[in-house]
Amino acid sequence: MLAQQRVEQRLLGRKIEGLVKDPKALYFIVVGDWGRNGQGDQQAVADWMGTAASQVNAKFVISTGDNFYCCGVASVDDHQWISSYENVFRSHSLQIPWYAALGNHDYQGNIQAQIDYTKRSQRWKLPARYYTQVYGNFRFAFIDTSPFIKAYHQRSDHGDLIKQDTARQVTWIDSVLSVATEPWKIIVGHHPVYSLGDHGNEPDMQRLLEERMRKHHVQVYFAGHDHSLQSLASKGKTQRYIISGGGSESTPVEFNSAIALFAQGTTGFAVVAASERQMTIYFIDSKGKMIHTDSIEQ
Repeated sequence: MLAQQRVEQRLLGRKIEGLVKDPKALYFIVVGDWGRNGQGDQQAVADWMGTAASQVNAKFVISTGDNFYCCGVASVDDHQWISSYENVFRSHSLQIPWYAALGNHDYQGNIQAQIDYTKRSQRWKLPARYYTQVYGNFRFAFIDTSPFIKAYHQRSDHGDLIKQDTARQVTWIDSVLSVATEPWKIIVGHHPVYSLGDHGNEPDMQRLLEERMRKHHVQVYFAGHDHSLQSLASKGKTQRYIISGGGSESTPVEFNSAIALFAQGTTGFAVVAASERQMTIYFIDSKGKMIHTDSIEQ
């Protein structure tokens, strides 16, 4: 308790310049590729996330997957729950719901343990490999992307990935999005559709989501996988592809695409302010500096 109080006192008074709270907006934080026992830039990212969450009164956090490196967790009692999650994202303002997606590194461990931790934790929310969540005017569909990546099917270190029924998940995605009445539809997954980072564009995700997002009028897709912060627009600029995968380490990006709005190979996270007609995305690095702002019209 004393250690927590000292942390809160040290962080008290810090602010992110340019991050202004709109009382009419819903605020949430998006971070991915983070679980490294507080190493790398994870602790710095976590502390600035706490500052941001306090500053705008964030209602929840979204994790875009690769929650635990290198190889997921073994059980609900795995020490990484403490060393990579509970003790790192320690700010009082981050004791809010965490809605998580699964990444390829999570598949190297026990996926069911991440699901079961939902029953043990007051903030960890991963009720199934894919699921939906509604907040007012916002419908979130959290999908499990790793089983769709064909290259993983040849690997022996990805647990039960090959056993997953992708056709069933596709049916679920279509059913959720086709009946959703919320004006904002948002998909969250681990693997990006487009990326300027090391991993680059993902053809398997393009086949899964590009036309499907247009058909169901999905405005935003949040992903991770590449350890950077990026914002890319569809050719007609009706969909936005956001990458927030800088939760602990960074990898380079090459800004060479006509659809790129912003890309930086840095650690950090995104703060989202979502209102009835507009969504504003603030990209913040691990030093607490706002490095880019995007706006998306509903």
